Amino acid sequence: MKLPQLLTVVTPAEVPDAYDNPTPVLDYGPAATRRSLYGALQPRGDPRSTDTPEPSRQAVEGLWWLYTTEPISPRDRIEYGGRVYAVQGIPQQWSPRPGHTHYETTLTHVEG
Repeated sequence: MKLPQLLTVVTPAEVPDAYDNPTPVLDYGPAATRRSLYGALQPRGDPRSTDTPEPSRQAVEGLWWLYTTEPISPRDRIEYGGRVYAVQGIPQQWSPRPGHTHYETTLTHVEG
């Protein structure tokens, strides 16, 4: 099976906060690990407005579906086509036949 898009998976670096709390701050900047991954990225449903945008701006959140042959973590982000997509929920693993496992992930992209 051919997967048409070359995506970048961004795995955040865990940065301890000033008080050494057990839940670290996730850094998606230059310190984060990046790897390339082929996948199929497609729109999933109509855009909707759900998040609170900056003052005087309308937020538009789009849902996307990502199909890959390699796993993605719920904390990862996907970069493709100049946009950054966040993983929504837990990626699902499907194994219809031995050796043919694939992963389906719901992504969101928020502008505004």
